[in-house]
Amino acid sequence: MRAIRASVSSALLMLWLATAAWAQNGLERFEKELKPQLELKTLTYANAAPHGSSGFVLNDVVAVIPANAATGDKESTVKIQKVTVDALDFDRMKDSKDDEAPRFAKLKLEGITGDDEMFTALQPYGVPNVPFDIELDYTLDPATKVLDVKTLEISMRGQARFTLSLAMDGVSDKTSDMAGAKDDARLRSASLTVDDTGLLAKLLPAWAQEEGVEPEELVQTALTGLAAFAAQQGPDTLKSLDAVASFITDWKAPKGPLVLGLKPAKTAGLSDLDKVAMPDALTTEFGFTATYPGTKAGAAKAGASK
Repeated sequence: MRAIRASVSSALLMLWLATAAWAQNGLERFEKELKPQLELKTLTYANAAPHGSSGFVLNDVVAVIPANAATGDKESTVKIQKVTVDALDFDRMKDSKDDEAPRFAKLKLEGITGDDEMFTALQPYGVPNVPFDIELDYTLDPATKVLDVKTLEISMRGQARFTLSLAMDGVSDKTSDMAGAKDDARLRSASLTVDDTGLLAKLLPAWAQEEGVEPEELVQTALTGLAAFAAQQGPDTLKSLDAVASFITDWKAPKGPLVLGLKPAKTAGLSDLDKVAMPDALTTEFGFTATYPGTKAGAAKAGASK
């Protein structure tokens, strides 16, 4: 009988602990621990729900930011159609004065709009005030000091999408050490995808007009500089540079995304950048690659003759 009672008691204790743990995760943890710390005048949402074991979902979020110097001393409003959080380091974020950076986050913000200058800065260049989508998925291991950004994606709907992933050594989880990160951090690998669906075709003519030149002159300047660099490179490096040159040439209507990659033979830091000037170091030392569906062989060197 004692054994049965002990088993039942243990089961009830485990159930209580599991229930208590769930209650301290996801939506409830956000509303109890994080929301009160946000320096907002108001934060409202149409509805909210827990998501998975430690996440939450918010719909039709409206955040009113108090007037400050960054907002031109006037209130601004940010709206987000949907916030989906799969995982968040609540333990590191519940104290905004803590020196320890969050160790992980996996979230998505969809349909971000606002009336602040940040959202309307490109309107004078003919770029409409379209919604933004942001996706972030990263981990930071304090013991090994490895930062793994699986995804950082920023999309301007109907205009462009930028997707970054990278892995770095020597990244401290102490926010007070961030200033020295540029000296200590070493790159393992990185990838950047630029999927332009109309952004550059609007921006380049506007920039050219400000400079008092034709858009093609700006393109030519970029291609000429690339051609000078390409003249010293071997076949592997030229193949990647051809992709970059072809993407630049197709600025009016790119034929697909440009994908840039770095995978150094050894981890690389800022102090290694002076090696780029060496012939083929871009490929042999930094593992640079570039692919583009509209790549034309010889495009990198051809820039000098246009």
